[in-house]
Amino acid sequence: MTLGELISPVTALLRLITSFYGRQSARPHKRLEGSILLRGIVAEVPEELPFFLCDIDGNRHRGIYVIGMLIWNKGTQPVTQADILPSAPLQVTVDPDSTFVNAQIIPIEDQTDCSATVISPTTLRLDFDCINPNEYLIVPIYYTGNPMTKVQITGRIIGQEYSIDHTAAEVKAAFFERLTVLAILLMLLNTIPGLLVAGGYILHDYGLGTMWHDPNSIPTYLMIPFAMGVMTSAMFIISRIIFWFERKKYPEGYPLYGDLEPPLFENIKGMLRTVLKGEKYRVSTSLFDWGKPILLTAKKTKRRTIDDWIR
Repeated sequence: MTLGELISPVTALLRLITSFYGRQSARPHKRLEGSILLRGIVAEVPEELPFFLCDIDGNRHRGIYVIGMLIWNKGTQPVTQADILPSAPLQVTVDPDSTFVNAQIIPIEDQTDCSATVISPTTLRLDFDCINPNEYLIVPIYYTGNPMTKVQITGRIIGQEYSIDHTAAEVKAAFFERLTVLAILLMLLNTIPGLLVAGGYILHDYGLGTMWHDPNSIPTYLMIPFAMGVMTSAMFIISRIIFWFERKKYPEGYPLYGDLEPPLFENIKGMLRTVLKGEKYRVSTSLFDWGKPILLTAKKTKRRTIDDWIR
C-alpha cells in the first residue's frame, strides 16, 4: 500500500468535516455575543488621604474601576432592537458588592444609534438600533466596589439559539496560557534536580574540563536540564541582589513593592491550578490589596435547558 493510499481516507474525512462546518456556518443565523475584554483601575484614593473621587452626580468614591465589554454580532443576520424581547432586554448586571457609576457605548459604525443606561445600582441596560454581521460595540463600564466583581449579561433575542453571555471566557485560562505556565512551572521545578542531579552526573562522568571546552560531547538529556537549572538559579540570584541593593537605599522596615509580592510557593500553587484546572491566576495591583494572589472565580457558560422552553 502506497503513502497516497494511506493518506487518502484521512484527507477525505477532513474534507467531509470542513464541508459540514462550512454548511453550518453558511446557514442564516443570529449570534450576538457579549464578552469581557479587560478590567482596569481608573483611580483609587486610600481613606487616609483628605479627598475623594467624585462622579458627575456628586457621589463620592474611594475607587473607580472599568470593564471593557465587547458586544459582537458573529452571526450571518442583523440583530435589531425589535429582535430583543421587551420582557428580557439586553442588560449587564454585577453582584451587590459593586455599583455602576456610568457607561457608554462606542460603535464601530458611527451611524449606529446606541445608548447605555444605568437603571439600578447593579443593572445596566444596553440599547441599539441595529448591529449587522461582524459589527460590534465597545462598552466601557465604570463601577465602584469590588474590582473583580462577577459580571453577567442577560437578554433574549428572537431566533437566536446561542447564549449571549460569554463572560465565562474571562475566568478560563486559554490553551496557550496554560501551556506557557506549564513551561515556566517545569523550568522552576527543574532548578534543583537540574543543578544537582544532572550537574553531578556531568562532573562525575565527563569532568569540568569537558563541560567547559567540549560541551557538545555531553549528552543532550544531561546538558539541557543542567543549563536550564543554571539559568533559573542565575535569574533568582540576580533578582535577590537587585532587591538587596534596593533595600539598602531605604531605612530598615521601609515597605517596598517587593515585600508585597506573594511567596514562591504561593505562586507555584497558583500556577498548578492554572495548568490542571484552567483557572486564571493573577496578582492584584490595587492599592487596597497590592500583591494579593487572585484566582478568578470559576464560572460556567450558560447553556440552554428545558426550562428555557417550558414555562
